[in-house]
Amino acid sequence: MEALLRQAEELMLRSSAISDRMIRAEALLRRAVALQPQDHRAMLLLGDVLAALGRPAEAVKALEQARRLAQSPAEEAACWHRLATERSKLGQYQQAIADYDRDLAAGNADAAVYANAAELLMALGRLDEAQERYREAIRIDEEGGDRRQRAPSLALSYYGLGVALDRDEQPAAAREMIGRALLLDPHLTRLQSAEQPGGDVFFVPAGDVHYYLALALEISGRRAEAEAAYREWMAKQPKSPWQKRARAHLAALAEPPPGASGRRDPRSAVRTGGGGFKVGASATVASHGPVPAPMIDAAWRRRPDLLDDCLQRMPEVAGRQPVRVALEIEIDTGGRVTAVIARLPPALGGELGRCLESAVKSGLVVPRPTHPRPTSARMELLLVAQ
Repeated sequence: MEALLRQAEELMLRSSAISDRMIRAEALLRRAVALQPQDHRAMLLLGDVLAALGRPAEAVKALEQARRLAQSPAEEAACWHRLATERSKLGQYQQAIADYDRDLAAGNADAAVYANAAELLMALGRLDEAQERYREAIRIDEEGGDRRQRAPSLALSYYGLGVALDRDEQPAAAREMIGRALLLDPHLTRLQSAEQPGGDVFFVPAGDVHYYLALALEISGRRAEAEAAYREWMAKQPKSPWQKRARAHLAALAEPPPGASGRRDPRSAVRTGGGGFKVGASATVASHGPVPAPMIDAAWRRRPDLLDDCLQRMPEVAGRQPVRVALEIEIDTGGRVTAVIARLPPALGGELGRCLESAVKSGLVVPRPTHPRPTSARMELLLVAQ
């Protein structure tokens, strides 16, 4: 019995979702279950392999049996998250949310539990509750340390919160959250992986990832791709209550992009190669001192044009791909920005960095802190083509 389980686990670790090895693992686990039908571990592994093989209805039956066979709260808790995931695939959203709640009640405070439940709540139209759960997922990841390791999970939660806010007709807040996601995932890797069948990321309802992609592409300035993604989402979900929001986005994308009115000399953009760039996303990712990150973000939002002149100097080597920039900022006891260091790709040269540093130092106005101590902060920006 133990040998069968070890062999099955080894095959599962070495396999992609649907492969000959995974099919062999299923056969081994069915032999194990036949030998000891009351073995929790064998039934749990069988549920896992059926899930990986894309057979959620069978996986749910196996996982329910594993839950009934559990000999401890920990063993029972191991089933709830798996059950919720497979029920999500079957469209059993209410039951899946209940399973996630049981997982939370058992002590699993993982951010993914909150984020997954939030996605289901959004699918049911319960946008306020969805936003609350996304925010809790973000809080857990933000406070968890090792931000780089948590970046994929955090990006998905920011994407989800952005979509929930957009559908709730809070466009400014939505843009901010999508912007934060883009800082963590500038190439949309987490969203694009959801388009691949059998991947470890999926969205419900089916095809909803195209709305996420469309919103992120729109905010990134990739207008034609955004329009195509909105249209693909509309075709996949013709009865969605958010068709109206998608049509509103398409109408906005049909308008000339900002800056196309001729207020700037287009010849300068040709000479520098960068006249069509803007700040697509910004966030204060760390603040040490009495001025908190939200206060710095608020001061930044009051100056949306702060870097416009500098972005006209983007060198041609920038092309049209998004560019990540970090700003290390020192704020004195009176709230005055005393020093700025811009960290950007070396290929963009020193002139752009010096311009950014000067613009932020002279133009960013932060309220005087309550406690007379200096503050060190780090902001991250994503520069995108308009």
